Amino acid sequence: MTIPYPEHVTVVVTTFITVVIAVLLHYEALWLISHQIEKSRRPHRQRILAMAFGVLMTHVVEIWLFGITGWWLTEQLSIGALHGYDNFNILDYIFFTAVTYTTVGYGDIYAIGPVRFLYGTLALTGFVLITWSASFTFIEMQKHWRVGR
Repeated sequence: MTIPYPEHVTVVVTTFITVVIAVLLHYEALWLISHQIEKSRRPHRQRILAMAFGVLMTHVVEIWLFGITGWWLTEQLSIGALHGYDNFNILDYIFFTAVTYTTVGYGDIYAIGPVRFLYGTLALTGFVLITWSASFTFIEMQKHWRVGR
C-alpha cells in the first residue's frame, strides 16, 4: 500500500515531533528558572529580571526551533513554500515563525502547501506556551514580590 500524500505525513510527523520538543523544552526551562529563583540569594530585582529574561529566551529558542523546521521542510524537502516576496532566507523563516508563534499575523508572508499544517499548529502551540509563561510569571512574582524593593 502506498501513501497517497507522503509529504503530508512528513509534515504531520515533523510537526508533532517539533511540538513535543518545544513543550518539553518549555517545561524544563520553567522548572529550571523556578528552581534557580528559589535557591538564589540575589536581590529580589535581579531574580525577577533573570526570570523575565529566562522566559523570553526560552520563547526565542522555541521560535528558532520552529523556524528551522519550517525552513527545512520547504527549502530542503520542497514541501510547500512561503510566499510574500522573492528569495527567502533563514531569517525570513524565523520572522514568519515569530509572527505566527505570537499570533500577530501581519499577513505579508503566508505559507502554501502541506507546510501550512506546521504553521497552523505553531500558532496554537505559541499561544499555549505564551499563556503558560504568563501564568508562571504571575505565580512566581506573587511568591517573590516584595513591597518597597
